[in-house]
Amino acid sequence: MADTVTDALTGSLRTTLAWNRTDTQEVGTVVNRRTASGSYTITDGDGPGEADLVFADQRTIPANSVETFDLLNLSQQALGVTVPFVFRQLRVIRVVNESTTPGRRLLVGVDPGRPTAVYAAEVGPGSEWCAVNQTDAWVVTAANSIVRISNPNAAAVTYSLFLIGTSTAAPGSGSGS
Repeated sequence: MADTVTDALTGSLRTTLAWNRTDTQEVGTVVNRRTASGSYTITDGDGPGEADLVFADQRTIPANSVETFDLLNLSQQALGVTVPFVFRQLRVIRVVNESTTPGRRLLVGVDPGRPTAVYAAEVGPGSEWCAVNQTDAWVVTAANSIVRISNPNAAAVTYSLFLIGTSTAAPGSGSGS
């Protein structure tokens, strides 16, 4: 059987992501597992390639439902505390479908001004969708602050959501921090 690698988010707070990675190899009746854990810190700042906010969460979305995240009003409760997040610029958005069941797909929408039937991507089992704009970031406004994750399946699906950006308004955006 081929190697399988499983990533699990263990928590996040501001600019640090903590994670566990398990590599499982089955050879006959012997199963080898190697686990590594660590954290990744984003370079603090609002310049190109820098960020001062990280939001990461692993969630299970019920069958036939939609979850929405407002980039101007997020909180992180995975660590037992509520930490407010207000993204002024978004540099990375990543959605990982943690399901391994064939056909269990997720739909990702990032434009609240369009009908919920319009999505940016379809994410199959064990796959991910990522959009990156590290150089100048996307300016987050009330008109584009909603991220939608939709589960069109007849069963619940677990996924991980990662958002990396800054709390500083983009130059020339006309909004304050």
